[in-house]
Amino acid sequence: MRYERWSDVPAGLVTRTRLADADQPRRPGGPVRARVRDFNWRGKAETFDLYAVAESVPTAATGRQLAAAAQRRAVGRGCEGCGGVGQLPLLEHEGRRVCAACRHVARLAEKHEALRVRRAELAGWAGALLSERLAVVWVELTAAPLTGSGRARPPLAGRVQVADETGLVLEDVLVRLAGPRTGGAPADAVSAGEGAGRIARALQGRRRLVWGPLGEVTARLAVLGHPADLDRALAVPSGHGILWPDDVASRYAQWCGELDPATGKLRTPWPPGSADRLWYVLAQMAGTDGAGAVDEAAQPGG
Repeated sequence: MRYERWSDVPAGLVTRTRLADADQPRRPGGPVRARVRDFNWRGKAETFDLYAVAESVPTAATGRQLAAAAQRRAVGRGCEGCGGVGQLPLLEHEGRRVCAACRHVARLAEKHEALRVRRAELAGWAGALLSERLAVVWVELTAAPLTGSGRARPPLAGRVQVADETGLVLEDVLVRLAGPRTGGAPADAVSAGEGAGRIARALQGRRRLVWGPLGEVTARLAVLGHPADLDRALAVPSGHGILWPDDVASRYAQWCGELDPATGKLRTPWPPGSADRLWYVLAQMAGTDGAGAVDEAAQPGG
């Protein structure tokens, strides 16, 4: 087993050095069970051998020797957070010597605070988008079966849904993305030419917020001889920011701010599933459920 970072290593696997540094020091009693690739105390990448604690055996040190060693230590083994006394040396965090659990809780709190600040930033971002002439785009592909050798084929069709800044659905088209000789495409898919025209009309002059492979759809349409030229200047950027990924799916996860309690990583929200539901997510980010916009749009002449 190979791990990419220390945070992924289970508690039952430790290095030879950690075994020796324990309050009741031990030595490996079995083979290397895993390795982890991470940075050492010098900041350089290194691969560390990991041994199973369950297979380790006590060193030759006697109880009196351990007591004398404990008296010589400059610092105790009690966590400055919870007071617990663990087997392994404590960890440094923000100037305190704490156990792994206290450091984990502290890091979760720091992430929660960072996400609180990020949520306020996303509210401004979403509110600004909803004040524009907007196209909220949801894209799904109909995949083709793999080739006999396991290679992927171009998609058979693509569904493109477009909602405006009020949540009103402007377009919902299933367009064929395979050539006329390719079987298996959905029977209700419109031709590439019709689909390209409908997509272009729905997006014309609107800033695009896209969830899904719209670029793959337009690329296939171009291959089939029906380009749907879209103004790049109207696309909402979806690259990765310095601090936070800024594609719409990542922004949604940051706004939800749900951390996995075990790992501290952001959980991925369930995808909205349609353009109007993605608009609802945007309205939530902006601080409104969007009900007023829906009611207004439903009025005669709205």
